[in-house]
Amino acid sequence: MALEREKALFISRNEDRCSHLLVRFGPDKGDKHLVITAAFAFDEARVWHQVQTEVPADDLRREAGPDHALIAAFGELDDGISTARIARLFAPLNVARRMAAGRT
Repeated sequence: MALEREKALFISRNEDRCSHLLVRFGPDKGDKHLVITAAFAFDEARVWHQVQTEVPADDLRREAGPDHALIAAFGELDDGISTARIARLFAPLNVARRMAAGRT
């Protein structure tokens, strides 16, 4: 199944960047989109972040197959993780991050 393959590739691409990564997917309330959500943490402090994307159901039923739509969707999730990582690098340290880094 294309969805499981793309999910596995996404997880393997991000295993070095995210200490914890959970990917969920399912239809939206109107059954018009497949919603894909990735929840992730960058370190053992487990400050969780989340990114989400939607794939129109029609794109999953195209004659050519769902591959292109799913590849694009997981690419958006990759971009979301990269954006969160960059934001984290420039954010001031909060108490949890200082403690995780061994600072007081």
